Amino acid sequence: MSNMQYKDATFGGDIQILKRPPFEGIPITLDFTNVTAKDTATGLKVVKAGTPIDEDGVASNDGDAIGILLWDVLEDRPQGTILKKAYIDLAKAEANCGLTIDAAVKAALPMVVFE
Repeated sequence: MSNMQYKDATFGGDIQILKRPPFEGIPITLDFTNVTAKDTATGLKVVKAGTPIDEDGVASNDGDAIGILLWDVLEDRPQGTILKKAYIDLAKAEANCGLTIDAAVKAALPMVVFE
């Protein structure tokens, strides 16, 4: 018989970076090797919604980005969703991830509209 363990965590709520429907996303596993930001509620490393992500699952605010992270992702469960087609609220995305999304990211993602 196995002992099933779980962890209880409380979150303040998910940030909504989408401006309006429709949207298309794909799953990705994030690489937390160089991540230093920590979630205040859990103390775990976090990659924030609105962050541009490259094909290796690394935050990349340049032309290597293949999508924009839909939700905050913690290191203990590194699976997330990146947006390939979407209408994104640019101000909310930038405020949440702490970046000014580079023009190269916008050019690399022609199906993502930043409003």
